[in-house]
Amino acid sequence: MLHDVSIALTKPPLANDLAYLGEGLANMATTPYTLDKWGDGWIPQESKTIVTSVGGLSFNPSDFLVYNVHYADCPDPWVFCHHKDAGITIDSMASQFGRLPIQMRQWVRHVNVVPGDGGWAFEWNGSLTFIGPIDYMANVIVHETAHSLDLNGAYSDNPLSSSDNWWNNYDQDSNVPDPYATSNAIECVAQATVVAFFNENITGGFESVEPNHDKISHQYTTIIAEALSAGQGNSIFLVGQNVPATHRLPNSDPVPMVDAPAGSLSLVGLGEPPDVTIKGDVTLVDTSHRADPHSGCTLTW
Repeated sequence: MLHDVSIALTKPPLANDLAYLGEGLANMATTPYTLDKWGDGWIPQESKTIVTSVGGLSFNPSDFLVYNVHYADCPDPWVFCHHKDAGITIDSMASQFGRLPIQMRQWVRHVNVVPGDGGWAFEWNGSLTFIGPIDYMANVIVHETAHSLDLNGAYSDNPLSSSDNWWNNYDQDSNVPDPYATSNAIECVAQATVVAFFNENITGGFESVEPNHDKISHQYTTIIAEALSAGQGNSIFLVGQNVPATHRLPNSDPVPMVDAPAGSLSLVGLGEPPDVTIKGDVTLVDTSHRADPHSGCTLTW
């Protein structure tokens, strides 16, 4: 039975927020990477849609620098769209995203970075967008990636947030991770994923920083079990234990940054579009099943 993920949850928060997990996550090693910049004038279609019209954004696509970020553990790069006034460098964003193991990263299509006040983020159809980013937001990156894991089919319970398995275990806990987790089951799964990821990667686990860890233990241990199953014996949460990428979300097609008819003078001089085909031996993930490509997330920091 699929459960209603739109309703607010009524269990009390265990902590005021999950910032107390951020320092440990920020100290994780990043995956080595190299960068190469796209030719001028091109941007992925999905990123162009997001930065011009999703979540109240209305940026000029021509203000973006587009990069292929090649991580050492995968033959295919990730495409990052980095606004010229983003506030952090492309190296900061690539390094932070590279702290995720390959089998988490593989569930992200594009990474978009734009300026803004207050700092917030959302996931849309597998792409992550960070508004007003900072140099230390590891827990936010895990949270937004968690939405794609949940909603795009990484787990055997798909989506996890509406499954009997999740709700049966949620019912056994007295609390949820933090106030944002009370928004609905989708956000609770994402925040519990931050806890699960911390537990699996930081010495001493979650209980080393949270004496009342047992009050949400069924939630985060359920996600740990799902991550182990998804990794086919190599937990997708554990750095260094992953087999190579098994899945990828296909890149969206390159399109001109400028909207103009074919043959227009504004497109004169535009070179050939970048080749964005995924060439590795992976399963390409189809996200067309999602009724709403927006996870609904408005997580702030």
